[in-house]
Amino acid sequence: MQQIANNILIAIAFFPIDIRTVYFGYIIINFVNLVLITSLYFQIKQRFPGTLLILLSFVLSATGNILVYLRDTIPDWISIAVANTLVISSSVVLLIAFEKFVKKRGIQIQNYILIFIFFLVFSYFSLIKPDLQARHICFSFTYLLLSSQFVYLMFKRTPFAMRKITRPVGFVFCAVFITQFFRIIIVLQNNLLTNHYFQSGFSESIFLLIWEVITLLLVYSITLMYNKRLIIDIQFQEEKFSKAFHSAPFIILITKLSDGEIIEVNNGVYPISGYKPNELIGVKSTDLNLWEFKSDRTEFKEMVNSNDSVKNKEYVFRKKSGELFHGLISSEFININNEQCIISVINDISIQKRAEEEIRKSEASLRTLNSTKDKFFSIIAHDLKSPFNAILGFSDLLVDKVRNKNYNELEKFAEIINSSSQKAMNLLSNLLEWSRSQTGKMEFNPEYIDLVAVINSVRDLLMVSAQQKSIAILLNLPDNLFVQADNAMIETVLRNLISNAIKFTPQNGTVLISAEIKNEECLVFVKDNGIGIRKEDQEKLFKIEETCSLPGTENEHGTGLGLILCKDFIDKHKGKIWVKSEEGKGTTMLFSIP
Repeated sequence: MQQIANNILIAIAFFPIDIRTVYFGYIIINFVNLVLITSLYFQIKQRFPGTLLILLSFVLSATGNILVYLRDTIPDWISIAVANTLVISSSVVLLIAFEKFVKKRGIQIQNYILIFIFFLVFSYFSLIKPDLQARHICFSFTYLLLSSQFVYLMFKRTPFAMRKITRPVGFVFCAVFITQFFRIIIVLQNNLLTNHYFQSGFSESIFLLIWEVITLLLVYSITLMYNKRLIIDIQFQEEKFSKAFHSAPFIILITKLSDGEIIEVNNGVYPISGYKPNELIGVKSTDLNLWEFKSDRTEFKEMVNSNDSVKNKEYVFRKKSGELFHGLISSEFININNEQCIISVINDISIQKRAEEEIRKSEASLRTLNSTKDKFFSIIAHDLKSPFNAILGFSDLLVDKVRNKNYNELEKFAEIINSSSQKAMNLLSNLLEWSRSQTGKMEFNPEYIDLVAVINSVRDLLMVSAQQKSIAILLNLPDNLFVQADNAMIETVLRNLISNAIKFTPQNGTVLISAEIKNEECLVFVKDNGIGIRKEDQEKLFKIEETCSLPGTENEHGTGLGLILCKDFIDKHKGKIWVKSEEGKGTTMLFSIP
């Protein structure tokens, strides 16, 4: 290493160079670089992040070098400490710009500290204890630290796919590292006899010449890096839009305005029209029998010519096979290679048209459903009001009797209030469960349950109502009967069927509940010996639009909502529910679930 340094010094002795002249050339190069970077900035500022920082970096570098050149005409603390700190700061700004470019932002606090320490050291060895050799070593050592970060960023931290375009910049900073390393060795081997930079000798002149070359290479490599990235991005955009163009699920046609020749068509044309793209490119649109009605094509052309564009006009088009389809077409003028063209997009709406037809066919059904809803709320408004009127009326009488200490008929009033409350509660319970079922908020959760246990539980719940009419509830059940069903829904079904049986059975009557397995189905009977149901009313029991509500044996009133709820729940189990009845002989309600 010593021999290399000596050889360099011997060579320098034969070529005396004025360092101030060299530095002036370096400033000229700084201005040229700044112009090139400014031009690059205005070309790519909207496309890549960090381009403003690159421009700022070269502005700082040029400013710092001008201040250095003005040594002896401005204060030393500006031309030495501030000027060189600006040059070092320009490298840190450039590093941040490159990190943004490769999208690998790092921590910069150590570099900010480095700049601060550099400023203090340079100030000390220029103002307090002037030492040019120490300043050279400080400058070169700082650049060693910074250039190593550039090399690591460009070769390692940069994503693998981008390293090919960042590698030239990395090589430039490898040259920076090597140059500054040898500069330190040369400075250490030669004692400088001056503290004035522009008297530092031939070795510094040679270093400046090398530095000028490196600076030019840096600008070239930066320009090359951004141009390569720009080319890659353009290729990516072309590929992206090409894929979007050809994968679009509708027809896209580009035709010349002059003669109607098709110059481009996407792959979406084939599944819709039956034409392959290569069958259409180069063909005049007028030669294709695409329009069902010629008058539509004429109308369309007139609209395009008058408005420069058409948006979502519906026409009937013809496929290659001759089959017709409904399409929405939008078109507008575009310019390709200085030639006026028309881009047209045709979207097949045949499915939507069929859906519209289905909607029209279902309008009658919707009107029926709306009528059903109105009738349903009418029932609720009337029948929910009645029990509450009874509760309020008789509770007022009850309060008045107690206040006057007249206890006659209190038991009767209490029974009426209790009966009305039960009626309101049953109605509200059915309404709540039915509405949850209709809106999808009631989840169907089948599980293995013992149907016998469920029947016994519901019978116990309704035993008080049966005893008030002296009705016996008889059971004909096995010891247990396991089925897969939703426990809450089956309880609701049984509660409604047994309540109805009690309601339509006279005093001292009987209600029989039985269950059995038959043909791989569980069959449940609820049989009473009550008043029965007329044939014409039986067909209305499970239809909300024809709700049938009959009075009980003691004038009990209902809405018919309970049986509708039962049918809904049994349908969820994929089962069946039906009725067998003769007027005056009783009724049997039956349901089965798999």
